[in-house]
Amino acid sequence: MHKFLVLILFMFTLVSCSSIIKGTSQVITITSSPSGASVSVDGSPMGRTPLSLSLKKNAYSAITISKDGFSTQIRQMQKSYDAITLLNIFWDLSTTDMITGAAYEYQPNTFHFELEKSTN
Repeated sequence: MHKFLVLILFMFTLVSCSSIIKGTSQVITITSSPSGASVSVDGSPMGRTPLSLSLKKNAYSAITISKDGFSTQIRQMQKSYDAITLLNIFWDLSTTDMITGAAYEYQPNTFHFELEKSTN
């Protein structure tokens, strides 16, 4: 019985969650044609295209691209769920990955915008 208990305790030390392995942020690349467009994520200015950003996985949802003489475009960022993190919930009853966003990935992680000339 003692060996079994030691084995179980040892197995808990081997548990790794997605928060540690994958992290809670992800690099997103945003490009446009023509380049030099202003990029905002959820209303916060981030820079001009081409642009690579490290974004928290549990926070952002929309990219807005604008450039003088072109129509503004908004694209919703989609997340996919990493089913492996379910094992963490059942293994040690941890919901950390869900709370931190580490259980998700932005899909796709590259966004390209073809800007259209404004008719105004």
